[in-house]
Amino acid sequence: MNRILDDISGEKEGPLVILVAGIHGNETVGIEAAKDIFRKIREKEVHLDGRLICILGNLQAIASNKRFLAYDLNRAWKEDYVNLVAEKADQLVHAEDRELRELHLTIDELLASDEHEEKILVDLHATSSDKGNFIIIPEAEADHPIVKALHLPVVIDMEKYLEGTLLNYYQYHGVISFAFEGGLIGSREAIELHESGIWEILDTAGMISHHDHEEVDHYEKKLRAISDSLPSKVKAFYRHWVEREDEFVMKPGYINFQKVEKGELLARDKYGPIFAPATGLIFMPLYQDSGNDGFFLVQELVREELVNLYQ
Repeated sequence: MNRILDDISGEKEGPLVILVAGIHGNETVGIEAAKDIFRKIREKEVHLDGRLICILGNLQAIASNKRFLAYDLNRAWKEDYVNLVAEKADQLVHAEDRELRELHLTIDELLASDEHEEKILVDLHATSSDKGNFIIIPEAEADHPIVKALHLPVVIDMEKYLEGTLLNYYQYHGVISFAFEGGLIGSREAIELHESGIWEILDTAGMISHHDHEEVDHYEKKLRAISDSLPSKVKAFYRHWVEREDEFVMKPGYINFQKVEKGELLARDKYGPIFAPATGLIFMPLYQDSGNDGFFLVQELVREELVNLYQ
């Protein structure tokens, strides 16, 4: 399996858009969507300015259809650890060490090029619960034109709870980076949503025009329709951390952005029932057998709160 899924460069200068798919090996909808995008660009002879490339994240986990093998590759992007893995190439122990080193080298080589003034990294994901359609991005870039064009809920402050993510690492290094969470793992709807998002990114970045692809308007309408019933911007304020030995089991039926009340029974583990510590919107409830994030709570930011936030 090649690290580079596909790569197209246009004849004219333009942005560099790097899609990273499958950093969690069981989240393959981004891979399928990227394949469709590249195929349609070629079949329909879409004019492209700049460069679009898709890189596969955790090759070994993708082959095994597992989130990860030894550790979560999307929690390892910490400066000290990335440098350590780079320095000890001959002493790597874990499967993800090799993945981290190769992925880091591949992305850094792309970013080192002076051919593109604007460089954008999009980390494609899916969730284990329904209504998993949202953007995770640091607050400073939450109003970037590309993010706004996607019309999906924007989640800020996640970096306070999720350390070592790919997007935070490259955001720190000056690259516009965000996670595009495109729906339920394995669903056809998630593939279509990823496709819609990628076309919007290319369009808003000025890499294609509405005249180059007749379905761009269709994709924008699809994104707007999905977002109609969802909050526009939310802020994370709580995470329930779990260990594998906790025997954590989420109560069935919760979906992203569903309101929960303080004291509501949300899950159980070997220590007993787990109740909501506050009223809020539940976010990314864990419905798979791997991962340390049991659930998050977020709060919607209304206009008045946003004014205060930016003062």
